[in-house]
Amino acid sequence: MKFSCKSIVLPASPSGTCRGRRVFLFTLLAALAPLDILPASELPRLSSELNPKTQTYAAQQKIPYLAEAYLSGSPEDLNDGLPVGTLNLPGAEEAFNNLLRDDKAGKYSNLDSILLWHDGKLVFEMYNRRGRVDGPHYAMSITKTLTSITLARAIQMQLLTVADLDRPVISFMPAIDRSKIRPGVESITLRNALYMQSGLRFGDKNFTKSISKDYQRQDYFQLLFENTQLVTTESKKFKYTGTDPSMIMMIVDLLAPGTAQEFIAKEVVEKIGGAYHWGNQTCGLPKCGAGSSFTSRALLKFGIAVIQNGKYNGRQLLSEDYIKLVMDRKKGEGYFYHFHNRQKRAAGRDVFMVSGVGAGGQHMATFPDLNLVAVATAHNKGQINLPLQAVLEHLLPLFIK
Repeated sequence: MKFSCKSIVLPASPSGTCRGRRVFLFTLLAALAPLDILPASELPRLSSELNPKTQTYAAQQKIPYLAEAYLSGSPEDLNDGLPVGTLNLPGAEEAFNNLLRDDKAGKYSNLDSILLWHDGKLVFEMYNRRGRVDGPHYAMSITKTLTSITLARAIQMQLLTVADLDRPVISFMPAIDRSKIRPGVESITLRNALYMQSGLRFGDKNFTKSISKDYQRQDYFQLLFENTQLVTTESKKFKYTGTDPSMIMMIVDLLAPGTAQEFIAKEVVEKIGGAYHWGNQTCGLPKCGAGSSFTSRALLKFGIAVIQNGKYNGRQLLSEDYIKLVMDRKKGEGYFYHFHNRQKRAAGRDVFMVSGVGAGGQHMATFPDLNLVAVATAHNKGQINLPLQAVLEHLLPLFIK
């Protein structure tokens, strides 16, 4: 056995001295303990032989663990459109150390990253295990939220309006043969799909996948509309599914110049920057239930646009009227517009949160009352809420007075 000394990057103390700038942690290393974690002093990146744009879900499973955790309360300015600041609030140093301690102990399972944006600046950045600043991380069901954001961009570009949310879905699809669809399909609106209330139900749970290889785009939805059970008030109750966001993406595909894939690349991702990977369904559309991967900084930028009523870096990227619907807390708690509206506990009080959440512990969370956005990623098996718990326990209390 041997002792090793490494450092984490911390902000200067409020008095302006260098005390606290570096906190040295002595960690006992066992020769046979490959996952012992030491804080790193350099921002971790993908190795040079890995292409960030090809980081699929499968490829990410092969990324080696970091030997050390990286944590900074003074993030680096990478000239990527994210202004940076310093997190030097009282108690920050203790919070950082406690977070590292609990993460090392496995309290949050396989945490990969945590980032915080507050009052206009990135003020906290942490990576561990498979987390890399330039490495896209699979977003899982945050892909549903990003589908909603893609729609918000289309509305901002006047490809449709907020009023169109109450139009029947089939009114956007000129190739649908209405004489063959099942009763009730004509009543499904775009807002129904955004609320996971389309009412589409199939006796065979594998039906949607079984036809997607042979039927593309509108032909695919023609088969869905012909084979669904009756769409009724009863069936149009909330059901979490990948079919409803696919309907939304089909509409974007029809309204946008080019394909939905091209629209995402040019009008969504290019506007915020960063490497990404967004896979395709066999029906020809981008994956919508899950299937996208973004860097943690890119996810943070999407969250920033949401909390700023659609603005990013001074530009109206997303429809303000649409984002106001997303953020409206009068809806209560639930899943609306492919965002989770929840009350969370931190520092002994309720905090309102609007977020995208994905399996394995992926979170893109906005806290409008605190003007704060948090991103957390992980590769957990189950335990979806543990990365957010790390934020609520150690970091959010710093901002609650």
